[in-house]
Amino acid sequence: MSNKDDVSIKILEINEVAFSMKPLSEDINKLEFEKNLLYGLGFNLNIDLKSNTFKIRTLVNYAVYTVNNIIVSSEVEVVFLVKNLTKVVSTDEQTKEMHIRNEFLATLIGVCIGTSRGILSTKTKGTPFAKVPLPIINSQDVVLKMKDSQISKQTS
Repeated sequence: MSNKDDVSIKILEINEVAFSMKPLSEDINKLEFEKNLLYGLGFNLNIDLKSNTFKIRTLVNYAVYTVNNIIVSSEVEVVFLVKNLTKVVSTDEQTKEMHIRNEFLATLIGVCIGTSRGILSTKTKGTPFAKVPLPIINSQDVVLKMKDSQISKQTS
């Protein structure tokens, strides 16, 4: 039995915002991460404490070393309904800065990465990119990097 004060998360929507894929040149016959393929990952957070919704847009880009250009780009939005959101997200009244608990954010980021991986897998079926799904990514490491990036932006 769950407590009425517990935080619970429900996915309300999954939306494919954008997808693009350019053809590969014929001299590239095998793709491999860290050899000739890079991926980039970005997140945009939108939090509404009144409606208890937490939206995360995940941007994934693939680039081939020799091409120096984004070859695959995907943007996916996941909308979460979070019961008792204020237990894991707080706002500093003076600075208007939001503070999000790491474990909570890591859970949502993990869902978003997996969702993006699935959509990329579906969209790239039958192409050379189908053989290089988005790797397993530690969502806790992603959150720590996001927070470090935010701290360095504030001190710059």
